[in-house]
Amino acid sequence: MEKSSIKILKKILGNLKVKKGDNIYLGLDIFKLYKTLNIKKINRFDFVKEILDFFLKILGKNGNLIIPVFDFNSVKEKKFNQRLSSSDSGALGALLLKDYYKYRIGTPFYSFLCFGKKINIYKKVKDPHTVGKNSLWKYFINDNFYLLTLGHHYSRSFTHVHHLEYLAKVKYRYDKNFELLCTNLDNQTKKNRIILYVRNRKLCEYSAITKQCDYLLLKNEISKFYKYRKLICFKVDIRKSSQLILKDLGNKIPKLVSVIKKNKKNNEIISYENVDFIEKKYLNNEINLYK
Repeated sequence: MEKSSIKILKKILGNLKVKKGDNIYLGLDIFKLYKTLNIKKINRFDFVKEILDFFLKILGKNGNLIIPVFDFNSVKEKKFNQRLSSSDSGALGALLLKDYYKYRIGTPFYSFLCFGKKINIYKKVKDPHTVGKNSLWKYFINDNFYLLTLGHHYSRSFTHVHHLEYLAKVKYRYDKNFELLCTNLDNQTKKNRIILYVRNRKLCEYSAITKQCDYLLLKNEISKFYKYRKLICFKVDIRKSSQLILKDLGNKIPKLVSVIKKNKKNNEIISYENVDFIEKKYLNNEINLYK
C-alpha cells in the first residue's frame, strides 16, 4: 500500500485506540475500505494480503488477529474441508483463505483464520459445540479480544452473542447434532460430530442485540465509534460487552438481546432489516441516534 493509505489506516486505528499487543477480531468491508483509501490499481488478492500485513505489524509479536471464515454450507453439504471449504462471512476471509488456509482453526461451521502468539493454543480447542462453553468464543472473551469493524456496524460481526445465549440457556434456541465428513490439512477424512445452537422457529426467526444495547455500549465506552470520511468504524470490548449482555440475559425480559418472531415486527432489535438505516445515521453524525 502507498504511504497515504497506511497513514489513513493508522489514523483510524489511532482514534479507536488500537495498539501493539492487542487481540483483535476483525470484520471489514474491503470494497468500502478500497474506495476510502482511494486505491487506483491493485489486485484484490494483493490488497487483502497488504491489509493483513498492516494489521500484523500494528499488533506486533504479542498480539493476535482473528478473521472469521464461516462455512454455513458445511452442515447442508455434510462435509467440510479445512483447506478447500469456502467462507460465507465476508470477502476479506474468503480471499485470504486461498493462501492462508493453514491458519484456519475452529469447527466446520464457525471457523477462523488465526494469526499471532496464541495460534497453537487455539488450534487445540476441539469443542464440538460451535458456541459451547469451551468453544473458541470463550477464549475471545477471556483473552480480552476487541471486535474491530471498518465499514459497517459491529452488529453485523457480533456473532459471539450466540455464545452468550448458550451460556444463558435461552428458551428460543436448542442443541442439534450433525455429522460431517471432515478433511484436515493432511487430506485425512473422518466423520465428526458438531453441535449447533439452532433456533426454535416457533419462538425465533432471528436474534441479535438491540438498539438499547448499542446505546449502552457507547454510553459506557465499551464500544468506540470513529468515522473517517464515509467509512464508519467501531471497536467493541468483547469481555465487557459480554459481561453486560450475559447479566441482562438472566432477566425475565432481557433488553439487550431480542428476537424476531415469525410474521411479527420488532423495532427494538438491530436486524438485517434496519442495520443499513442505523449505519446511515452513524454516517450522518446523528446525535439522538434512536429518537
